[in-house]
Parts: sequence; structure tokens; C-alpha cells
Amino acid sequence: MNQPEGRIEMGSLQWVLLALLIMIGLAYWNYQRIDDQRKALQTAGFQVSDDLKGSPPLLVSSSQRQIAVLQPSGYVRFDFDQLQQFEVRSNSGAESESHFRIALGLSGMTVAEIEVGYENEHRAAIALKQLRQLTDH
Repeated sequence: MNQPEGRIEMGSLQWVLLALLIMIGLAYWNYQRIDDQRKALQTAGFQVSDDLKGSPPLLVSSSQRQIAVLQPSGYVRFDFDQLQQFEVRSNSGAESESHFRIALGLSGMTVAEIEVGYENEHRAAIALKQLRQLTDH
């Protein structure tokens, strides 16, 4: 079939590649924003002793007895004694894979709870164990 002059049709492979490039671009942009927040947090005096990874990143300062959760638009920083509870949560449906996260219950903050996601149950359990050891909870 002849195409009218000046008209370009994209095949499904080109659309997939375009979508992939857009997702990579957005992931890089998000990484840059998180990195900027990490630098701002450290400039504000937060001394990172442990990085428990996660999404968003979960950072601990043992010497300052503080925790920070980085987000693209800022960070949440709080003292160990403001951490009231934490647990691994998951949700899974028949049509989706399981999502594991640590839920941090906070007191004295404008945010009552923050969730940090992990790629699997094992990684979430390890991060939870490390957090317990670091905060003596």
C-alpha cells in the first residue's frame, strides 16, 4: 500500500521504543531530583550512616538519631523517638505482582505515615531488621 507523500506511519516497534525512551528519561529525571534532595539533606546537616535503599530512599543517621525519607519534591526528617511503629506490608492481586513496603508510623509530624517500597519480601524484611537494630525498637 502506498503512503501519501509527507505522511509517516510508525510501526508498533517504534512506539514501544519511543515509550521506553520516555520512561528512561523520566526515571533519570526522578533520580536527579532524589539526588538533589540527598544533597540538600546533607547540606542541612544530616549525616548519613546507613542507606536502607527502598523507594523512596530511607536514610539513617545513627549519631544524630534521625531518619530521613527522600522524595523528588523534598524530604521528611524525623527523630528516632517520633517513630512509633514500623512493619512490612504487602498487597497482591490476581492481576498484579506483590508490592512490599515498610510502613513507618510517626508521631508529632504533619505526616502520620510514610511507606518505603522494596522489590521483594526478602529485601523489605532485611531493611526492617536493620531499622530495628539501628533504632533499638
